Amino acid sequence: MLGWFRLIVAALLGVVAILFAFVNQTELSVTLPGGWVLGDVPLFVVVFVPLFLGFVLGSLSGWSGEVRQRRGMERLRDQNRALERELANLRTLPLIND
Repeated sequence: MLGWFRLIVAALLGVVAILFAFVNQTELSVTLPGGWVLGDVPLFVVVFVPLFLGFVLGSLSGWSGEVRQRRGMERLRDQNRALERELANLRTLPLIND
């Protein structure tokens, strides 16, 4: 169910992006820091490029956090296995009478 919802939202966002691109065909002269001049660029490109770069950087950031979390989970699983082995060994020791 969630997959269909995500697909519908993605399709709606795609339609909105296409409509935005059609409506915003006005060309701008873009000058970047450092004196780089891109010349005449449509307005929708000026808007979409930073959005795309933000999406890519956000995805990379999320991915790196996920990798860190997986490593931490694996470390905790290994620690849990070692503790379970130690507990099993302690359970098999004979009791010492006082």
